[in-house]
Amino acid sequence: MKILMVEPGRIPHEAEIEPGLESLQAAVGGDIQAVYPYDDPVALICNEEGKLMGLPLNRALTDDTGNVYDIIAGKFLIVGLGEESFASLSDDLMKKYTEQFLCPEKFVRIAGKYLAVKQSVPQEEIERQQKEAAARKETSTQLASDLERFFRENSDAYAGMDRDPQEETDRMAAELLSGRTDAIRMRLASVEQDGHLGEEIRPLLDRVSSYEKEYGISAYSVYQLSLSDSTDDLRFMSYDWVQSRGLSVDRNNYLMVYTAQRDPGSSLEDIYRDLNINRPADFKGHSLSVSDVVVLHEGGISTAYYVDSIGFKELPGFLGEPGQPEAKRGESVQEQLDSAKKQIPQAEPKAPDRKKEPERG
Repeated sequence: MKILMVEPGRIPHEAEIEPGLESLQAAVGGDIQAVYPYDDPVALICNEEGKLMGLPLNRALTDDTGNVYDIIAGKFLIVGLGEESFASLSDDLMKKYTEQFLCPEKFVRIAGKYLAVKQSVPQEEIERQQKEAAARKETSTQLASDLERFFRENSDAYAGMDRDPQEETDRMAAELLSGRTDAIRMRLASVEQDGHLGEEIRPLLDRVSSYEKEYGISAYSVYQLSLSDSTDDLRFMSYDWVQSRGLSVDRNNYLMVYTAQRDPGSSLEDIYRDLNINRPADFKGHSLSVSDVVVLHEGGISTAYYVDSIGFKELPGFLGEPGQPEAKRGESVQEQLDSAKKQIPQAEPKAPDRKKEPERG
């Protein structure tokens, strides 16, 4: 649906997002709050905890006399109202609210009251930002088109659903425009696992990383060991234990089970807490535990971390990043274990049966 995106310090711009709660949350970077300050059939949707998160102040809400009664922190959306849900913004309302929020605002406090001071925007700056928005839309559409063609040609499940190519392209372009690169990564991971297309997918993942770098998007992915007997000996084991057996943390033994946008300033410990205590409804894996791997995607760079008994251990070769050592590939976990056992001296006394470490938490 068509919406108006209003960001701090910038002129508003038209955008398209998928209908539904997840897309709205992704667009504002957290749980949403909808307010209805205008007589028109529109809603203003913002981040419910924008002020608590310290997001930059954006635009003021004023009463009929012009007094500021609230200030929106972080970016917000102006959306239309349908009979039962949010809807696309009509062209006339898009024009009206673009003009209303055209000038960014700064805020001063005088005698206990806030005043909103509109910042004039030179015409050349308006044109520059409009060109940036148009260029991002074009880039998003091209990437989405290439993704759709790849899925159609390489995924039997995707092709079998008889999807309309243009609708799917538009949907993925909207996800990119709203910063939902995590949704794109999840689809790529699913096709990779079904068709063993790691090498074919890497150029597309590189383009997604470049897109994130260009537009300041942060995300993270969670990998967990596949449900196979051959991985049982590694499950929930500390990184030191894996290293002591001469084994490696091999990407081939893992499946991506979750990916999401990363909140500004959130740490690995924040992610660990969220996936154990504040478990998202769409997180289908087991609670984040020792032996899982978290990959942070930021600034066009993906960095992998092993969830250890205490803290996290960086894994430079987990994703096979250029210029970094490749993770050990091609050898199954059982084969690695067998090789490790052969290297143990025969005179070494038999160790008592070990117990698996409890899940970190």
